[in-house]
Amino acid sequence: MNNEQWRRAKPDELNREGPEPLYLQVADILTDRIKRGKLRIGDQVPGETELLRTYRISRGTARQVHRELRTRGLAYTVPAMGTFVGRRDVTPSPYSMPAYALIARDLATQIRAGVYPPDKPIPTRGALSKQYEVSVHTVRHAMKILQEAGWVFYRQSRGTFVASPDQWPDPGVWRKRIAVACGADLVEDTPLPRKEPPGLAPQRSEKSLG
Repeated sequence: MNNEQWRRAKPDELNREGPEPLYLQVADILTDRIKRGKLRIGDQVPGETELLRTYRISRGTARQVHRELRTRGLAYTVPAMGTFVGRRDVTPSPYSMPAYALIARDLATQIRAGVYPPDKPIPTRGALSKQYEVSVHTVRHAMKILQEAGWVFYRQSRGTFVASPDQWPDPGVWRKRIAVACGADLVEDTPLPRKEPPGLAPQRSEKSLG
């Protein structure tokens, strides 16, 4: 199941009358995606909001899905950032994601989840600068990546708006674009570098990030 199919999945595909709890059924779906490489090490697992919208399950059930994936050793959760594929104690990728790439990836995830709907504005550069605690220059770099990829477009004197879903990049193309933004030399199956949890990444100044 690719990301497009995931967004279009029908809630009645779950067996709501059977003995198996809903959270286990959804966890099995995500486990299958991980094992088949549809979700790779470092990729963000669909969040609670995306899970409840897709399968019409409660937020509590969505939370149980993430807990089950952690129990299976397939994912870890970073407070205020999300749940990611892999183990938190695994050594990070040899190249780290700069701040602008992390911001671009985070905003794209929110766009895909519907936090920022199509043809609606996203927060201003100043607001994002305060939110992520980085310079406006770093935010501008992230916006450039998103715009070139097709996630957003700019309207003169009005700001940056979310593009139509048919303009959004294919998941594989987006994964490679982010890796290129990190300075990685890619081959066909190069995995995306994992998103660095606080405390694991080496300390670097914002100047070196942006």
